[in-house]
Amino acid sequence: MQLLITIVAAFLFFIFLFSLIIALVMFRRFAKRRKKSLLYTQLEVKLPRQNEIKIEAAESFFTSLYSLFRHGVNGLLAGQEHIGFEIVSAGGVIKFFVSAPNELVSLVEKQIHSYYPEAEVDQVDEYNFFRPEMYVDMAELSLRAPSYRPILRFNQMKEIEPINSITTAMSKLDAGEGMALQILIAPAGTGWQGVGFSQIHKSQTVEKKSIMTPFNLPPSHQQTQPEAPSQPEAKTESITGDPYKKIEEKVSKPGYETVIRVVVSAKDQITARSYIENMVGAFGQFNDPTANGFRKRRFPWTLTKILALKHFIYKMMPFWFGKMILNSEELATIFHFPNKNVVTPNIDWLLAKKAAAPNIVPTEGLYLGKSKFRGVETKVHILPDDRRRHMYIIGQTGTGKSEFMKFMAVQDIKEGKGVCFIDPHGSAIEDILLQIPPERAEDVIFFDAGDTERPLGLNILEAKSEEQKHQIVNNFIHLLYKLYDPKRTGIMGPRLERAIRNVMLTAMSEEGSTLVEVLRLLTDPGFVKQKLPKVADPLVKRYWTDEVAQTSAFHKSEVMGYFVSKFDRFVTDKLLRNIIGQGRSAFDFRAVMDEGKILLVDLSKGKIGEENSNFLGLVLVPRILVAAMGRVDIPEEERSDFHLYVDEFQNFTTPDFAQILSEARKYHLNLTVANQFIAQIQEEGIREAVFGNVGTLIAFRVGIDDATYLEHQFDPVFKKEDLINNPLGHAYMRLLVNGQPSYPFSMATDWEMMKDAARNKEVAESIVELSRLRYGCDRGLVEAEISQRAGLDEPSTVLAEPPKPAQTQSARPTAPNPAPTQIPPQPRDVKTGET
Repeated sequence: MQLLITIVAAFLFFIFLFSLIIALVMFRRFAKRRKKSLLYTQLEVKLPRQNEIKIEAAESFFTSLYSLFRHGVNGLLAGQEHIGFEIVSAGGVIKFFVSAPNELVSLVEKQIHSYYPEAEVDQVDEYNFFRPEMYVDMAELSLRAPSYRPILRFNQMKEIEPINSITTAMSKLDAGEGMALQILIAPAGTGWQGVGFSQIHKSQTVEKKSIMTPFNLPPSHQQTQPEAPSQPEAKTESITGDPYKKIEEKVSKPGYETVIRVVVSAKDQITARSYIENMVGAFGQFNDPTANGFRKRRFPWTLTKILALKHFIYKMMPFWFGKMILNSEELATIFHFPNKNVVTPNIDWLLAKKAAAPNIVPTEGLYLGKSKFRGVETKVHILPDDRRRHMYIIGQTGTGKSEFMKFMAVQDIKEGKGVCFIDPHGSAIEDILLQIPPERAEDVIFFDAGDTERPLGLNILEAKSEEQKHQIVNNFIHLLYKLYDPKRTGIMGPRLERAIRNVMLTAMSEEGSTLVEVLRLLTDPGFVKQKLPKVADPLVKRYWTDEVAQTSAFHKSEVMGYFVSKFDRFVTDKLLRNIIGQGRSAFDFRAVMDEGKILLVDLSKGKIGEENSNFLGLVLVPRILVAAMGRVDIPEEERSDFHLYVDEFQNFTTPDFAQILSEARKYHLNLTVANQFIAQIQEEGIREAVFGNVGTLIAFRVGIDDATYLEHQFDPVFKKEDLINNPLGHAYMRLLVNGQPSYPFSMATDWEMMKDAARNKEVAESIVELSRLRYGCDRGLVEAEISQRAGLDEPSTVLAEPPKPAQTQSARPTAPNPAPTQIPPQPRDVKTGET
């Protein structure tokens, strides 16, 4: 008896000890819940609006998550990790979130990408739509019947998209209000499936017994009446067939302990409750009258509701009660990422896709930006040799292309390279000046076209050889076509071309001549006689002696007046005249390139006007080309790279620009050009030259027409919808790598590096003043030089206005004007600026 008592006592002690251990384990798990909830990461998931991924992908995704199930003692001690899925409406936008423990984030993210390849998954901060002045309400949903009975699933809902009803219930919130649907899941064991199979077995057993009753007919009778058994079979099918088949379908798939919560922050209690009821009503679409459905779970006490709200905020699963079991198919039905069938407005779609940078992207060279795809960040660089094949950047205004060009130019400057930046707005130049290191201050030539007090000279007619003279003339003729006859309608024509060519070559026969002298040659016959002996080219001389001299005064006046009108605006505008009228340019373009200078050209339209800005740009770009082609006299390996950046380049393009794109590489003139849309490039052949010769193509957000044109450049990775909707500061790129174009990929400019770059206003001001003193010239001296050298104060025979016929017949030859006193040009050295 004593032994029996001892055994019973030992058994009871063992039970007590085991229960105590279990209780301690449970208490430990309970106590650590809140701490664990702080170790979760929230992911925002976006997909393209036109994606066609079906709900079956979501089912496969949920099935894959069952691999997180912890078996045996590990599951008992640590419990099951849960994952959260949320649809949140706040600030007028509906977003989809996934929350996972920090150690499982990578796994969950990879699973999302496995089943949703086009998804963009970003780690984000926790949302918060709660406001002190708002009323907060919430509800939890539970099943109406035991968990082994299924709800209505997506394959039974035919053409209905379940998410539409849920998101519609969240789409009509007022400003400041918020609403969230939270679904937490944790892998469930197999016990619930055993209960389901037991229920099927039990029900089928009961049904079989109910069929075998005394009223069943004997076998002999069955033979005489073979149709009698058909009634019991029909009865069995009607009772056991459909409901129990549904149970079998549910328990055959992995299940998850599930909690569904709805939380609302609204302006008042009535509104909040109406939002809750709308969401509960949306879940009514999942009710199956023969199986299961959802209902709103009641909170018996206010404290219970407050605790549930706390669980919502910390994304905690209930410890004991309030959980139901849904299988992977049911979860996919009530939560899946939207596709094109979801028509609810205000969903936060992925407007533009991303693509990973290829593994061949260089890790050295000029830094362009970052390519981030699926959590992997790659820094994008371009090699020096690939830059010699030029870069074209396109993007709407305000998308970041000018900032991107400035970012590249500053890097070149800091690395000691030669740079020319032509800016038609002026803002980029101002910021570049702030970032120039002091050690490069001596290299800066700041060409500020709006500086009227100390203008820098730019003599268009300055040439070092006969070949350059003809290049300059041809470039200027192209400039006039660009300004006056861009569509070649005949406004210019061969007659005007011939006149311009001969007049300019005549002026260039004497060093230091400018467009001011060209205009005077057209208006002053005496000045022509003075210049003619210095012309060495017999064809040019015969133009004056044989053609112009034989033209009657009336026709000469008529024709020359038309020619004068094309030159007059360049000379009569004092701002332009003080720049292009100086006999010697302030700097030598060839020296700028060979010595690696920094030429910053501010052609701000706000300062000098759009026409003047375009004119000076059209003058500068060809001059740089002429200087680059002049490097043919040194071996290619000795030619240093010079980087030319031109923003809004379409304003400065002539047919010569196509020549730059095709030939500049061999002269180590590396172009980076940008503009807003393709239609701006109107010159014949320029567009083809850009897309045919440019090695690296970068597209920020563009318009519909440009997206249609560019789509084939980025096929098959990006479509026109992506090009139209690309976010600010993001671009699609086809990068030249070792002479071969890469697969298209996405890139974001490094805004943080741009923003945090060191800037020094004092150094910038010193650089500007140093450049003005070294390369500029006092306005009074410039105007006096132009007036004396070109004889602007002397009388001349003006041919712009045709004389009356009677006066023409009786007119007597006039004596030529006396030759003006010539002041020899005072050269300024590119290094010292001294005269």
